[in-house]
Amino acid sequence: MNLISSKDTIWFKAVLYIAGLYHILWGLSVIFFPCFWFDLGSMQHPNYKQIWQLIGLYESIFGIGFLFAASNPLRHWRVVLMSFIAKVSIVIGFLFYFINGDEPLVVFNMVLTNHLFWLLPFAVILYNAYKHVYLLDNEMIHLHKFDIAELTSLYETNHGENLSELTEKQPVLLIFLRYFGCTFCCETLEMIKNIRPKIETKGTKIILVHMHCPNVAEQELKKYDLDDLSSISDRESFLYKGFHLKRGTLLQVFGWKVWMRSIYLWFTKRNFGRKIDEADIFQMPGIFLVYKNRILKKFVHDSAADVPPYLELASFDSLNSI
Repeated sequence: MNLISSKDTIWFKAVLYIAGLYHILWGLSVIFFPCFWFDLGSMQHPNYKQIWQLIGLYESIFGIGFLFAASNPLRHWRVVLMSFIAKVSIVIGFLFYFINGDEPLVVFNMVLTNHLFWLLPFAVILYNAYKHVYLLDNEMIHLHKFDIAELTSLYETNHGENLSELTEKQPVLLIFLRYFGCTFCCETLEMIKNIRPKIETKGTKIILVHMHCPNVAEQELKKYDLDDLSSISDRESFLYKGFHLKRGTLLQVFGWKVWMRSIYLWFTKRNFGRKIDEADIFQMPGIFLVYKNRILKKFVHDSAADVPPYLELASFDSLNSI
């Protein structure tokens, strides 16, 4: 597997263990000896030592967090991210006040060892944590090189219908959603509600694929009068990977096109997105017309804001040649 090497993860763990011990010891020194660092830098003692001691407690808590994250740096990247943001903010704040003459240069030594020094290794860990998820995504797709008939036979709809058997009887329009609450997912469901009769009169069956539990799906689909529509709960996104639907990049999920269409939908259709737990917000959607376990047509989103030609995809005029 082309994943993050064990040598790199050992290095990540070492960095976090050292960071954890350093921050705990530094924080304890501030808590029990609040004037030590000021005397070392020949600075005036703080007027409110209790606030300075709280900063020491804050650093010690982060230190404990680093030790916890060291057990699996790529999984516990959120601890590193929170600290990274805090340290960047402190460095920027120091530079701002130093340029304005409100902060003595001697404070830079403390900023260097407590914050600036850790930015690069933390940035490397965060980058690899981000990359690791996409490497796993590619590996899942690589491992799921099933025959379509084999893949679809593993899934049933909420009505107990086997997906493979359904595709043998009639064309099936598989609509892979992002997550309920997504602005564009709301738009998709609204569109499906409106054009459903046209698609079904073509003889095509619509099946929605989502990453939520069936109860959540039923509640959300009921809002669009689609709760009677067949759907498949794919909480681990295995079916997504079987159809080679990848996780989106930051540009695909949060790019300028996404923001522009989001704003448009907010103002014109009042589609306000909201986060619903469980689903992977980076998972990209897609649409496939499947008949007799063959993919006849497909639309794979290049951006989360893409609008597929649903009616064109649902058309099966060429089926007589199959």
